[in-house]
Amino acid sequence: MLNTWLDKDHTIDLPNLFAHFGYERTIEEKNHIVFRRNNRYRIIFYTDNGFLYYHVESPQKKLSPSSLIIEEVSRIEGKKNKSLWDKVNDYYNKVLNSKDLKLNDSEYNNLVKVPLDFNHFLSYKFPLKTHQSGLYSNITKSNCFQDRIFESVTGEPLFPLLNIQNEISGYFIDGKDRVEKFKESDTKESLWYSNIPKVIKWLVIFNNPKEAIAFHEKFGLENAVYLALGEINYETTKILYQIHQLTKVKKIVLSFTGQKKIEGYLRDLYFMSFKDDSNFFLKLNDDDVKIRFHIGEKKSFSRFYKSIQTFNQGLAKNFLKYNKVMDQHLINKHSFIISKEKDNINVRVPLEVNAIKYFVWSYYKNYLNKSIEILKPKQNNWYLEWEVSQSLTLKGKEEQVEDYKIAL
Repeated sequence: MLNTWLDKDHTIDLPNLFAHFGYERTIEEKNHIVFRRNNRYRIIFYTDNGFLYYHVESPQKKLSPSSLIIEEVSRIEGKKNKSLWDKVNDYYNKVLNSKDLKLNDSEYNNLVKVPLDFNHFLSYKFPLKTHQSGLYSNITKSNCFQDRIFESVTGEPLFPLLNIQNEISGYFIDGKDRVEKFKESDTKESLWYSNIPKVIKWLVIFNNPKEAIAFHEKFGLENAVYLALGEINYETTKILYQIHQLTKVKKIVLSFTGQKKIEGYLRDLYFMSFKDDSNFFLKLNDDDVKIRFHIGEKKSFSRFYKSIQTFNQGLAKNFLKYNKVMDQHLINKHSFIISKEKDNINVRVPLEVNAIKYFVWSYYKNYLNKSIEILKPKQNNWYLEWEVSQSLTLKGKEEQVEDYKIAL
């Protein structure tokens, strides 16, 4: 027997239904409409099967009007003993009986029909022009970045973001002041990565593709895969580790940066909290970072604890250079505080660049040095490092990646 439930989707005015549920129409193009609610974007388009839509993070997953009704109704509390499907059935019939939500001669029927595999993000990209100056002047010659950098209609570099299904779900854009997500792009469940060579020796992670290209232009690594995570969370690290398994490299190389150095070190900490089996948790507060992790091997913890003591002692000693009397309250405020809770260690880290850097260095050195390397530029970020290397005095000077390993 054929299932005839929720079979009237083709009669529903999907754009009006989105408006009915509180979505704002932000963009209307000839073949799609962009709706937004609470910074979540949905794309509506028209096919031979009627209106369909998708979430920007999953363009490959096409959804129908009944999918939207189920999604919305599942959040609505119904009468006692009323199941989800009772609520869906009632609301679906309510929509079908609504004159405003029924598809007649809607203005949206003017949308150009598109195939079922439609992805509006593909219309945003244009080939990168070979006359790009500065950092991008030689990029078209590199196999590493073919089809991994494009250009917007106004000429800014665009870097495609790929989700776990390898579908383009947005772009980074290198604007005038910074690299950021482009329009309604998704960075929560997607990342950018360079082409994967046959032989892979390096897997290097950055916070944006411009940093990856600056790094590549400076060192010219062969057999490297570069990745950029706009956001560090469960979904993006899941894709990263999927690529890591594919590459089979022994170590992941972290090289997060920012406008200030502390931003890069904080990103290191966030990444550690999502590392497989890390048991590493953190909470960022106004004036400190609270961290909890598994004590691990006795030797590892012993070395870590001694290094923290060294930092605290040095901080107190340095204070006496400028004060005759020790202010223990002030020193404690800017020192590491460690406590043990069963098999876990709690550490309070002051929100100060030297303290954050020291913790990242010590934890990496004593717990992660078999699975991770950390590289940091001498400048605040790799783009500035590349700019400095273009000066007449430094141009052509050969430097080794190993010279940039995190160190105190």
